[in-house]
Amino acid sequence: MLPVDDAYTLPRLYHMNSEPWLNLEAYADPANEMLFKTVGAESERIALPGAGASTALGQLIRGRRSVRKFSDEPLELDRLSALLADAYGVTGFITGPDGLAMYKRAVPSAGALYPLEVYALTHRVEGLPDGLYHYHGRDHVLERANGEARIESLGDLLLGQYYLNTANAAIIFTAVFERTLEKYGPRGYRYVLFEAGHAAQNVCLLAAEAGLGSICTGGFYDARLNRFLGLDGKTEAALYVVGIGHRDESADSGVSPEAEGP
Repeated sequence: MLPVDDAYTLPRLYHMNSEPWLNLEAYADPANEMLFKTVGAESERIALPGAGASTALGQLIRGRRSVRKFSDEPLELDRLSALLADAYGVTGFITGPDGLAMYKRAVPSAGALYPLEVYALTHRVEGLPDGLYHYHGRDHVLERANGEARIESLGDLLLGQYYLNTANAAIIFTAVFERTLEKYGPRGYRYVLFEAGHAAQNVCLLAAEAGLGSICTGGFYDARLNRFLGLDGKTEAALYVVGIGHRDESADSGVSPEAEGP
């Protein structure tokens, strides 16, 4: 049994032992489809008013689609800059209950602790050499992490998903778990994952607003991707990857909107 005051061991063990489940038979099974739960009698259902994309945000949400082929058009640096800033950059300050001012960002974060870090693996971004960068959200700068890293290397790390080979950037969210676990214990692991989802959705909607395509993937070899990023996989580890870039309008995404994943 783990000590009750051990905030770190259980989340770390789970994270390190949840590498991809390479069950190809299950992946290929057509029976694995979207299901819906129904509660109560059909006669007791209450019809809701028609749901329409009546706002700009609603249109972005409904228009977002996973893109599996990008064009070779370069991406302007200011577009990448704006996306990073609004996805997880510092947006101002908030005053805590103790009167202390704290940085705030555009995602809900348990305790305003913001455990995520952001890396950008760039490809054909105007005015920016290809390579791996760390985004410093407070100072709004890119810090070179590995100038030799190339986006074409990601496919093998992403379980053979080569969609991102032609993307302009892969935005990779990682987590420094202790920032949240120190306060919330093992349950803080859930909060970290929630936050990664919020931040990734920001990227997708910002990309849609900028006329860009995006695709999210949580399928990757953890140990390999962490090494690629220069992380130990324990104190900081990769959580989520979002590819962004100009859509290849001549290519079908390969997945219909009805069949598309999240």
